[in-house]
Amino acid sequence: MADDTLEAAFPRLNAKQMRCVAEFAEPVEFADGEILFDVGQPNVPLYVVEAGEIEIFECSTGTRRLVTSHAPGAFTGDVDMLTGRPVVVSAVAKGRCRVYRVPSERIRRLLNEIPDLSDMLLDAFQTRRRLLERSGFLGVRVVGAARSKETMRLREFFYRNHVPHTFFDVAEPSGQEQLRELGIAEDETPALACRKAIVKQPSLAKVAECLGISRDVDDKLYDLLIIGAGPSGLAAAVYGASEGLSTLVVDSVGPGGQAGSSSKIENFIGFPAGISGADLANRGYLQALKFGAQFSAPTSVRAIERNGDPELHARLCSGQTAKAKCILVASGVSYRQLDIEGMRELEGAGVYYAATTVEARVCRNSTAVVVGGGNSAGQAAMFLAQTAKRVLLVIRGDDLGKSMSSYLCARIEHHPPDRSGEAFGSRRRRRRRFGAGNPHQKPADGRDHPYRMRRDFRLHRSATQHRLAARFGASRRQRLRADGLGDSRRRTLDARSPPPATSKRRSRASWLPATCAPAPPNAAASPSATARWPSPAYIDI
Repeated sequence: MADDTLEAAFPRLNAKQMRCVAEFAEPVEFADGEILFDVGQPNVPLYVVEAGEIEIFECSTGTRRLVTSHAPGAFTGDVDMLTGRPVVVSAVAKGRCRVYRVPSERIRRLLNEIPDLSDMLLDAFQTRRRLLERSGFLGVRVVGAARSKETMRLREFFYRNHVPHTFFDVAEPSGQEQLRELGIAEDETPALACRKAIVKQPSLAKVAECLGISRDVDDKLYDLLIIGAGPSGLAAAVYGASEGLSTLVVDSVGPGGQAGSSSKIENFIGFPAGISGADLANRGYLQALKFGAQFSAPTSVRAIERNGDPELHARLCSGQTAKAKCILVASGVSYRQLDIEGMRELEGAGVYYAATTVEARVCRNSTAVVVGGGNSAGQAAMFLAQTAKRVLLVIRGDDLGKSMSSYLCARIEHHPPDRSGEAFGSRRRRRRRFGAGNPHQKPADGRDHPYRMRRDFRLHRSATQHRLAARFGASRRQRLRADGLGDSRRRTLDARSPPPATSKRRSRASWLPATCAPAPPNAAASPSATARWPSPAYIDI
């Protein structure tokens, strides 16, 4: 697998492909030690080695480190070659070096006119970036509090725009070390260290300026202006640019939209193994760039005005004006929010509307509560269960299959309970404590129910039901109703509600029962409070 990855990241062009590249390039020679491009340089050309070698270095940690060496037939570059952003590595000639240099403005022509080269280059560019990020490359250093709204806003921007970065939490020793090294106080965070600049509490516009991401819009009449870079906006950009339309896409954060915040999408055609929302958005982004679409982020539109026919003017937050014959508004949808007092103040500081690697780090070794019963909630719960100590999935109804795909329901129901903080510890700890050969053993909470190791999830479920019953004030009779070791169907602690309908799907998960949820504020004064606050079901995965 490692060899296949390296082969995809660093392929060699054959003689025929070299001749094709020569039609778009100009031959250039470099002396030993001469710099072809340096860190922070935007719009770098594509170099294909004919003779000699090119060495690639990075110095994000303060020490110059060799990343790779390109021999004859190899080529330089990664995804920044398409985005036009400043490069994060430098290239130096080793010995006398002859190369073909393809200027940045001709790279898209090469990709569109030579399909086999296009596939090879795009695959290599993306794989190289992934390998670089896994090799200890720091990129931009982000220092701040993990649960700070401002810090989360910056990390979302980097995540959506695929900017290599490393986050340092000020609550950890590594974060305190970065504060001392950068010479900033904790109340001045979040702070960025990009290249040689240190920026304290920056706005997104300042971040873009620090990274060298240009938000300038050409003063020309575009055929198509797309407002919003979610899945719909990206699809429109691909279709428009592929038909030869001059296309501009603006977004207030970056490509991806709501789909970009999904941890995994498995019901989208063409991806049988599933794909993360970020990867799907990145592929659409690169595909649009290949066809010549231009992107500007973080950029929002303040007003749209008509200035004669067919010109439409969009006034941007940067003070510029984008002119277009047609404007497509693909602003997407807003997240459904809970009508709970104080919720807005907690957004980005404990309450989140995405489940990406950013949120997963915040939930590490803690309890994560996922509210909702749709596919996004199910994928979020499964994704967070990889890092969180415990995940609770809260739904309004009594059947998870009403709003979630059956494959995802089955996956959640069969997710193995592996919580070291529970009565019987993790599965590994249970085997070590009781032994696989002991079929009968008194549980740790002192009850007399015998159980076999392969059926211990049922006893664990019952113990959890008793604990929740005590927490929500259920009576002893109601707790006894929940104690059904031989019944794998979900039971309820609320004696007033009718028993749930029998399901054909027999659950093996640690289903927590529908409980007597606390009444909302002013419940007595609101006749519809009961309808708006139904007793939820808790699913512990």
